[in-house]
Amino acid sequence: MALITSGLVVGSTGPWHADVASAQALCGSVLLRSNQWLQGAGVEVHSNGPNQFSGVSCNGVSVSTPSGQYGYGWQCVELAARLYRLMNWGRVYANGGAAAGQYRYGAQYIPEGSPSLRFYPVSSAYVPVPGDLVIEAGATFGHVSVVDHIEKSPDGTTQIIAAEQNASLTGWHVYQRGAGTMTGGYHPIKGFLHSPLNTHVDKGSPRRGFVTSLVTSNGTQLRESSFGMLPMTDMTARGTSPMSVPTVRGSYATAYIDPRQHVWYIDGQGRSSDTGVIATSGVSPSLALDNNDSPTIAVQGADRTLVIWRMSGAVRTGYATRTLSTPSVALDNGGRYFVAYITPENTVSVATSTSTTATGLSVASGTNPSFVVFRDGSTLAYVANSSGLLQSASGSSSGEYVVNAPLSVTLKNHTSPVIARFGDRDFEVAYINAQGQLRLFGSLGGLANSVKSD
Repeated sequence: MALITSGLVVGSTGPWHADVASAQALCGSVLLRSNQWLQGAGVEVHSNGPNQFSGVSCNGVSVSTPSGQYGYGWQCVELAARLYRLMNWGRVYANGGAAAGQYRYGAQYIPEGSPSLRFYPVSSAYVPVPGDLVIEAGATFGHVSVVDHIEKSPDGTTQIIAAEQNASLTGWHVYQRGAGTMTGGYHPIKGFLHSPLNTHVDKGSPRRGFVTSLVTSNGTQLRESSFGMLPMTDMTARGTSPMSVPTVRGSYATAYIDPRQHVWYIDGQGRSSDTGVIATSGVSPSLALDNNDSPTIAVQGADRTLVIWRMSGAVRTGYATRTLSTPSVALDNGGRYFVAYITPENTVSVATSTSTTATGLSVASGTNPSFVVFRDGSTLAYVANSSGLLQSASGSSSGEYVVNAPLSVTLKNHTSPVIARFGDRDFEVAYINAQGQLRLFGSLGGLANSVKSD
């Protein structure tokens, strides 16, 4: 259950000028195993390491062992070429001709280079099947991914779930399909490529799973998901925890604090940037993304006041926060942010861009709040109260808060509940009880995990 937090703005410090660096898994790390996609018949999806999302291959070129590598590793085209080679679906290669110049062999020219395959423009009524290629046309090389399955969203829209190399940190990519249109690509989407020898039909599929960020004893970050654990190149400050949240495109973004106490942001394409914000030693950041994957980070600044960071810059609110506390940032549908934070008096307040409001909740020592905003503008905060019981406060769209009676649930000392929102008014709460057991309750129902936590 990912932590979902909230935010406030009072005067900007100016535009953000950050140094951009690479923040990727190691070269060749397996993002998706072969049995985890394409109805169990896929191939391994690899990370391009420090060259992720570039035209440079971290593993050179090889075609000697097609089951292991077939082309430039680990470019997007290599994945498609290796899959089609092993499935005997035809040869995948790009050739845009001399007019395409230096990008002649880029992914966007696969339709011209693979004449045995059938190309369907994105404007056509063609419905792709698992194994089809999605071709994106860009100003440079373009991009290609492989269709895994199609999903229907609750709002009636269609999502095409694809696997890819050299772009996503999870190996997954999510497109949105409408009548004659398709969005969600890194570039304009050209169309689909289908092999007549591909007999797959769509059966749906579970996908992506959870993603969490872990830290080793020496401060190295790991990404642990239902698809395995990956070592990253990023180091975190001692006693802090990074936070990962899913992106619209099916990848994930992360906020973390480095050993110098600098707050960093990693976007869904793995690009890592120093925000310029300096955090107090021993605290952790909170992160939320809007519908366009634009980030908002809330953190306790070096002067122990609440700091909000967005792409436009940092806002130092001047609101005092309890020592060694982590705020919780959440966004409404318009991208406006709310931040639940702990005051020096151990109470919870919620800051917005115009004001700060006391919720009436008090919290136990060493714990933090968790906060969500629903589609109608109402809010909900959960805490371990001063007696160690699970308690919530409900906020109306006008910003007034009502403290709800505590539940007869005692949390383990120094642990915090986590609330996650989905749908219009649905949510799920996770907590660790006094017996050290992980438990869930909410719209999805209850779950009791008898495995005790450390």
